Amino acid sequence: MTALRRAWLVAAREMRAERRQMDGMVAALTFMAVLVLLESLVVGPAVAREGRVAAALFWIALLFAAIVSATRSFDRELEDDAIDAVVALPGGRDALYAGKLLALTAELGVVAAVGGLLSIVLLDLSVPLAGHLAIAALLGVLALPPVVVLDVALALRLRARAALVPILALPVLVPQLLASTNAAAAALSGDAGTSLSWSGLLLALALVYAVLGLTIVPAAIE
Repeated sequence: MTALRRAWLVAAREMRAERRQMDGMVAALTFMAVLVLLESLVVGPAVAREGRVAAALFWIALLFAAIVSATRSFDRELEDDAIDAVVALPGGRDALYAGKLLALTAELGVVAAVGGLLSIVLLDLSVPLAGHLAIAALLGVLALPPVVVLDVALALRLRARAALVPILALPVLVPQLLASTNAAAAALSGDAGTSLSWSGLLLALALVYAVLGLTIVPAAIE
């Protein structure tokens, strides 16, 4: 069985589990909506409507939603000890990481779409470059899961993993947050060139993070 096939089987199993018990998706969507609403109330409607601020609020909320979802995904593995069976297989660690990565990316795509529409409606945002905004959102979503899944895996057996995962993930994801915020802000302000430039950086970050995760994960998952 090829590595890609094993990863796809893990991802398919993860998505079936999510369909049967959608607590991870519901938690991520709820967290995203509440955080966007609270952040916009704290900074005030006038400030929250600024492109850079609105984009920053969105990506920070999506990052924490990704952490909530990934943590719940690995919790399911620990509840029935399924992770031990997968890790014991040849190439199991790589398949587990890649499968979780694919599943979380799909889930975050849904969360980002719903959260983005909610942000546009709640903040009454003008979107002059909808296509560029969609590209920035897609590439930003691709860059998040590699680091989040890896950090959840690193802290998997630790009691304080709920606190450790954000501490591990945030410093590494600063370039992603910066690039995705600037790409989205440029799309909201109508600056196509700047948006595409930052989106290109996001694509490079997504590739670097994925390679980094696949390199570290064999030693990370026990």
